[in-house]
Amino acid sequence: MISKLPLIATVIPTFHEENFIETCLNSLCDQTYPSSLHQIIIVDGNSSDKTVDLINAFISNLREDMPQITLLKNPNRYVSQARNIAFEYLPENVEYIFETVAHATFPNDHLEIRMKEFLNLQKNTEGKIAAIGTILKPPEEDMPFMANIIEATLANPLGSGRGAYAQFKGLKRTRIPPLAIYRVDALKSVDGYDDSLITAQDSDINMRLLKKGWQLWRSDISCIHVTKRQTFLQWLRFGHRNGFWRVKLVRKHPTRLPLGEVAPWFGFLLTMSLFCSDVQLWWVPPALYFFVIFSAGFIETIRWRNPIMFFGVPILLFMLHTTFSIGFLHGFFVKGKAPKDRVVL
Repeated sequence: MISKLPLIATVIPTFHEENFIETCLNSLCDQTYPSSLHQIIIVDGNSSDKTVDLINAFISNLREDMPQITLLKNPNRYVSQARNIAFEYLPENVEYIFETVAHATFPNDHLEIRMKEFLNLQKNTEGKIAAIGTILKPPEEDMPFMANIIEATLANPLGSGRGAYAQFKGLKRTRIPPLAIYRVDALKSVDGYDDSLITAQDSDINMRLLKKGWQLWRSDISCIHVTKRQTFLQWLRFGHRNGFWRVKLVRKHPTRLPLGEVAPWFGFLLTMSLFCSDVQLWWVPPALYFFVIFSAGFIETIRWRNPIMFFGVPILLFMLHTTFSIGFLHGFFVKGKAPKDRVVL
């Protein structure tokens, strides 16, 4: 058992989070981690809703047994910039940063057991450990109809289930530690986040840490309940945004492109080539594709015990693969911000 716990700062970028920020802060202030060793830094990107008012009201009502909360401004609005602002503000004696989002809640012992696991792992493992991520779970409260289907689609390996939303077991090394606790000296060694990335900033910094010889881990010792996209339009934007910014990331880190992410383009081009060549079996590639995504729908129907998933998951998978592929192509020809880009995870 580790008897001495380090000073840790939780960093929360916000933009239009009035529906979630109070619940998130209540969850963080209810942690078993000693409040004297925990501070919360919120960096708001000029929210025009009630987010800032709610944060200020929360701060004014802090009890002595709660962590210190600091609200900073982020004139450029985006997550990578917010995290760098928090990083510059950080007191010198803070050793660890917990990177999270405002639309999340946490078990009340989340920080304590994760930090103790981190310290024990560093003690018993050769090499430098930069971060340990966690497993992401659905919100504990009931979700809208569309949000349930989106949740199932994200958890599926054909969605984003092999990345940040992977459902895994145990403690293992990874390239993708979701909502991780980072060592401050590790982040300093790579000069923080890349401000030019509106999204994919976590993937970028993790790749740079790996190139510097740091290790990344993830663990299911606890979880974070995250509210994700809840409407069909948000889902379409999610696919396009990820495809658009994946190009920017791959140009910096070519090994960060799984072949599965460009498979839809290969399948489309193969089908069109066969069709234009008057090959009678041109329909086989799309038929195989639809068989695979409906198989995924069948699996999620059993997992979620909800027959709607049989049709809902394939439809959302098809839309994700389509919008991601369009966004990926878009990213080759356009610099800067993707249209309708989302500003938080």
